[in-house]
Amino acid sequence: MAGLKETIGNRVLKNKLKSFQRETRVHNFKTAESAVVLFDAAKKDAFKIIWEFRGFLMDKGISCIVYGYINQKEIPPDMLFWKDLHMINKGNLNWFLQPKGESVELYKQEDPDLLIDFNTDHRLELQFLVQLSPARFKIGCFTEKKNDYDLMIKLSEKDEMSYLSEQIKHYVSILNPM
Repeated sequence: MAGLKETIGNRVLKNKLKSFQRETRVHNFKTAESAVVLFDAAKKDAFKIIWEFRGFLMDKGISCIVYGYINQKEIPPDMLFWKDLHMINKGNLNWFLQPKGESVELYKQEDPDLLIDFNTDHRLELQFLVQLSPARFKIGCFTEKKNDYDLMIKLSEKDEMSYLSEQIKHYVSILNPM
């Protein structure tokens, strides 16, 4: 059944993208004023890595909101009260895996300079958020699937989120926007 849900979800996303447009612009950590970070909360050490990365952005003067996905029906209580952290769970998905709910409505109001996707598995649940974001510069893991990342970081199978974090810091800091 999951295969059918994903097939329909991919078609729905593809149809939504036909009428979606965004303004693109290269940003580095000096030119960006705002960022949205997406991540899969089930990954090893995800909170520690994401919170450290959020701190890095805040130190650069970039306002940052974090959106996490957890593949459970309920959000664990310890995740509910973090400042600037919004969680999406299985209960926030419709039949074809498109996120909905209060956190998603807040996300749709975001218009960041940077969108940083720490989702290494390219989950459809998060691809709805990534691909329909008006962010001017999108960063994520390399994939051969159709995407609209402006900068992709290639990882090997053994690389983890901490490596991705370091690579994003390195490559975005050396970008020279025109």
